[in-house]
Amino acid sequence: MGQTKLTDSQIHDLVIVEKFSAVLSLTGTTLIITSFLTIKSFRKLSSTLIFYASFSNVLSNVAHLVGVDGIRAGRDGVLCQGQAFLQQSFMPADVLWSLAMAINVYLALFHHYDATSLMKLNRKYLIVCYGLPFIPAFVCLFISSKHRGKIYGDATLWCWISTDWATLRITTFYAPIWIAMLTTIFIYILVGNMIFKKHRELRSLSHGNKHLNGRNNQPFSGMKTTEVQISSSIQHGREPSGSSAYNNLPPPNTAARTNQYSISISSLPPDEESQLSRPSPIQAADNRFRLGGVDNVTWAYTKCAALFAASLLITWVPSSANRVYSLVAVGTVSYPLAALSAFVLPLQGFWNSIIYFTTSRAACKEAWNARPRMRWNSRLGVMRNKSHVRLSFVGSKDQGTESMIELSTNKPSRSS
Repeated sequence: MGQTKLTDSQIHDLVIVEKFSAVLSLTGTTLIITSFLTIKSFRKLSSTLIFYASFSNVLSNVAHLVGVDGIRAGRDGVLCQGQAFLQQSFMPADVLWSLAMAINVYLALFHHYDATSLMKLNRKYLIVCYGLPFIPAFVCLFISSKHRGKIYGDATLWCWISTDWATLRITTFYAPIWIAMLTTIFIYILVGNMIFKKHRELRSLSHGNKHLNGRNNQPFSGMKTTEVQISSSIQHGREPSGSSAYNNLPPPNTAARTNQYSISISSLPPDEESQLSRPSPIQAADNRFRLGGVDNVTWAYTKCAALFAASLLITWVPSSANRVYSLVAVGTVSYPLAALSAFVLPLQGFWNSIIYFTTSRAACKEAWNARPRMRWNSRLGVMRNKSHVRLSFVGSKDQGTESMIELSTNKPSRSS
């Protein structure tokens, strides 16, 4: 039910909700910025635009933390005008960054842009995503009239475009936001249609796998693996001068530092190996699917960008509904819609951090595993180096063999 105005108790509750959401968002954006700047593995294509968007989240959250203090400072005060400027300038930037991510997905899938080409667009995105909202936000600082006063003023929970200039809320804020969001949704509809077609091709390829090879109706049945195992141990401090000297070395001391190298190459009959290591029909078709334009990197980026767009819908639908209600039911406010707006609007940075770390699980795991090991080694004065290299060469029936070489190096630590 609508009411003519919010009570002081309701405003107090909404301010608490707003500041709680802003603190969550600031915590998330701080983690994004810190991890991106300090840990190289987080600097992926899918994370870079979220990193750039985080600065708009920080500045808009600062405005939310000011809350009703801006209103209390007076309409003409610096605090009120500054708070309104931050809201008007940086709240829409997040939506524009979502559109930029959607454009990247479109360019990658339909125009075959690679990561290097997409990274070159970042400077243009920075100018557009921060420059476009800045212009009207800055101009509004200097516009006023005798009857309505300045554009920026009391907006119930914070300073923003005042109710006397309510139409500007639509024309300079919500309309551009929804144009950008609808464009983003349209791009993802195109992307979804394209991916659906690729999946349909994948299924047709998997159903037609019987025609790939006539031998036992199994594709790639001419594959073969050869395995040879070679082990050697070299004791430090004694360098072999030749093959005989090397063979006459005494057994290594267990307390001495050694390097152990092992190379293993295995061999199996073609028929047996074909059962173990040949690609499945789905895998073979999946390779065709990737060659068709949807590789793993592009697909991962698409999922990240789609999640980013979905989070914006969660953010902006309640707020937009609240503004539409205020225009339709003039002179009334809806407390439930106002409460939803106060809760979800400051959460953009929080949702971004969830998406950022969810799509960077490998980097998170790497950072988590590396830090304790580095500390432990520094305390013991021990440096451990383990490497594992696996090389695969797949040959057709004409080429004759498939070789799998596994090289592992273990350097035991020297006890002190």
